[in-house]
Amino acid sequence: MRYLVLSALIVVSACGRLSDDERKKLRDGMEQNKIVKVTDDEIVTTALDEGRLVFQLLEKARFSSRAIDSLSRVKGVRIHWTKPGDKNTEAVEQQLIDAYVSAMVTGDLQDNIQKLYLKEDPAQFDSLVYSKPVVTRQADGVENLEGMWNVYIARKNVVIKASSKN
Repeated sequence: MRYLVLSALIVVSACGRLSDDERKKLRDGMEQNKIVKVTDDEIVTTALDEGRLVFQLLEKARFSSRAIDSLSRVKGVRIHWTKPGDKNTEAVEQQLIDAYVSAMVTGDLQDNIQKLYLKEDPAQFDSLVYSKPVVTRQADGVENLEGMWNVYIARKNVVIKASSKN
């Protein structure tokens, strides 16, 4: 009987109460891990909006390296400037540059969002890249592609943002 009372006392005292902060953190953690249904269109639209927002903030900061580092950290994205002919461009960046050069002929240059598919499972993607071309017009009217800004956004972050909109 003593052992039963002693064990019950230990169990009750070990089950401490949670503070308000601990409860809030627990709820927030549960909310983040909640399964939500977000359509492919919502993911793409949210990523496009987020990429445009990051680009607008970069413009305001005049593309300073400090702003790039700060925005990357705060928004949880990777920002990269790519010029035509750069040796260290990723394959998707080179494809986008080629597409922008081709689009210059038709005059249909606009920002873009692309899914980056996994090599192991080409049906799945883990991130998206927002790209914005930078074009200058010469005195004779010829347009020149200076380069493009790329904002890499993790799919998880986009899904969280899209689900919070709903």
